[in-house]
Amino acid sequence: MKISLNNFRYFRVQIFLSFSTILVLMMLWFLVYAYIDSKIERLNKFTDKTYNVSKDFSNNIKNFQSFLLTGYKEKEFYIAKNQKDIDTYIRNLRKQKVLIAQIHNESRTLNIDINKSMTKLSQDIDSLYNCANTFKSIALVRGFKDYGFEGEMRIKAHLLENNSSLDKITLLQLRRHEKDYLLRAEISYFNEFEKLITATLARKDLNNTTKSLLIEYKTDFQNLVEKSSELGVNSNNGLYSTINYLNDFVEVSYLQIINLSKDKVNDVKSTLYYFQLFQTILIALIVVLLSIYISKYFTKDIQLLTSDMSNYIKSNFKDKSVLTTNKSPIREVDFLLKSYIILKEKLTSNIIYLEQATDRANKSASFKTQFLANMSHEIRSPLNGVVGMLNMLKTKSLTNEQMEYIEIAEHSADHLLSLVNMILDHSKMEAGKMNLDSYPFNLKRELTKLIRLFEYRIKDKKIELHFSFDESIASRVIGDNLRLQQVIINLLDNAIKFTPQGDVKLHVKFLERKGEVQYLNFNVMDSGIGIDAAKTEQILLAFEQADLSTTRKYGGTGLGLTISNQLIQLMGGTKLNIIALQNGGSSFSFDIPFTIDPDQVEQEIVESKTEQKPKFDVKKALIVEDNIINQKVLFKLLEKIDIQSDVANNGLEAVNLFNNNEYDIIFMDLHMPEMDGFEATAKIQGSSKYQKVAIPIIAVTASAFDEDKVKAISRGMDDFITKPIILKNLEETIIKQINLKVLN
Repeated sequence: MKISLNNFRYFRVQIFLSFSTILVLMMLWFLVYAYIDSKIERLNKFTDKTYNVSKDFSNNIKNFQSFLLTGYKEKEFYIAKNQKDIDTYIRNLRKQKVLIAQIHNESRTLNIDINKSMTKLSQDIDSLYNCANTFKSIALVRGFKDYGFEGEMRIKAHLLENNSSLDKITLLQLRRHEKDYLLRAEISYFNEFEKLITATLARKDLNNTTKSLLIEYKTDFQNLVEKSSELGVNSNNGLYSTINYLNDFVEVSYLQIINLSKDKVNDVKSTLYYFQLFQTILIALIVVLLSIYISKYFTKDIQLLTSDMSNYIKSNFKDKSVLTTNKSPIREVDFLLKSYIILKEKLTSNIIYLEQATDRANKSASFKTQFLANMSHEIRSPLNGVVGMLNMLKTKSLTNEQMEYIEIAEHSADHLLSLVNMILDHSKMEAGKMNLDSYPFNLKRELTKLIRLFEYRIKDKKIELHFSFDESIASRVIGDNLRLQQVIINLLDNAIKFTPQGDVKLHVKFLERKGEVQYLNFNVMDSGIGIDAAKTEQILLAFEQADLSTTRKYGGTGLGLTISNQLIQLMGGTKLNIIALQNGGSSFSFDIPFTIDPDQVEQEIVESKTEQKPKFDVKKALIVEDNIINQKVLFKLLEKIDIQSDVANNGLEAVNLFNNNEYDIIFMDLHMPEMDGFEATAKIQGSSKYQKVAIPIIAVTASAFDEDKVKAISRGMDDFITKPIILKNLEETIIKQINLKVLN
């Protein structure tokens, strides 16, 4: 016995016994919980069943209401003596009676005292069933239009109109009183009818046939009034009122039953709660006593380790202090301390290395972004001059040879600009800064315009361009039309470039529709030089092409397909699927989901206005630009649309010109000597003159990054134009800002 008692002094034995006691208590806790939970589950199912029956009853009321709205007007109702809404309502009432009996039986099993409520509910359902059948019978007799008493009245009215000596005015007055009563159910209209028809019957100028028809007409109307009163639909009384009252009462009865069931569930839950609370307190007390005992034995070193770990984390893993002790009388804790010290040393050195590597990577990325921004600005600025001057030259009287030279130069400038945009897009993709816009557009119309553009471009080539658009597709969709066209243009460009002669096809097919989203497949096929099947994945990599000889012969950066694939996936589409066709040529396909525009009605008036030549309510503009060529380009473009302008070489001059002259709009370059566009905008908007009459300030810059646009708008500018400036974009921006000014 002594040895047995000594065994209880071992820490592991005490822990074992303590946890065994806790385990027994927890098993008991779970057994009681399982029993009460099963009962709660049965009560919940009873409540749900009652609720569903109540819901079915409420939904069934809609059948009766539907009959009152339209059902009684159906011709089949009076011919076949049946109508789906009222018949469904009556049939469902019979089903309700059966379900109520089932609920009543279950309530007894669960000890829910609802006998009186269920008996009354069953009686109310019987009353409803009888009232509904009576209502249907009376409605058949009362009739509508050509049937029942109302039909008889119509026949008499037509006979009085065509085969009687009654004058039209009296007949119209009788018909008016009849219609007024049927619409409003007011007794005054009935009295007016009785008064008029009695006076008419007393007239001596009417023959016997007419009087006989009038008497029959009067009798039919009285019968119609009697049956309408019994139904009581218009006046909210009679059978209609009784059925509505019973419907409301039954719904209230169902709610009472559901509430009683919920109360029963709450009572059981309350019992479970107090029992589990007692057990939980008991278990918690044992755990607390055990914890106090354990903490005296080995938690000292654990607390020391925890404190050091906390300080290490708070210092952002930079604390290099060493633990005051690295040994423990408990072997497991001792191993933990030594492992922690080794881990801390290695983690600290790795964090330092990663921070240095991250810093280098951030500097490299920042340098790359800044380099691209600078290069974009430096290339776009002279391009703006080139494109602008070429546009100006095209408006002059030129020979065919000169026009050809200008078109070649313009094509080269556009190609250079597309290369710059392509590199910038790739950089945005890598940095995760490529954003999509979402707006409604007509997909079929936009693709048709695109195909027409390419048909014009290949008119001198031995290529046929085919376009098919699945008629199952809803054309009005919401998405980024600009980025979609960028993908399609790139694929069509490649197909035409690598097809000396033959066919190029664009097919758009409907795949499926889920809710308001339709999934479409786009497929561009050509009969050109084809592609090596083993290199279809390679050409999706940046700056890669299937064959270097292809690059030398056809040109290209190797970025087009990479950017297209990234844009497709950014729009929620699939990976670009490239297939080398067996008979020569290639196939490029992808799937994209588009949200269907809820407003499918075309705004033809708005669209026709946008196609008209714009009219400007702008007399004078201020150009703020430090580059002389860009000054001249913008000046000439504005002059072309009949807008005079002044030029400021920097922000300081712009502020002075604004204070001393009247302008309708300002075009502000962002980067200038002496005072940049941001500071100049702030000074102009801060002036008392601007506070009285605000005018649009449009940012004009060679930068193509979204951050610059956001910065310009956040600093008070109203819109943003990127160089090189296109006349159409300039016109659209001016119209938009002037319209906004008018609205404000």
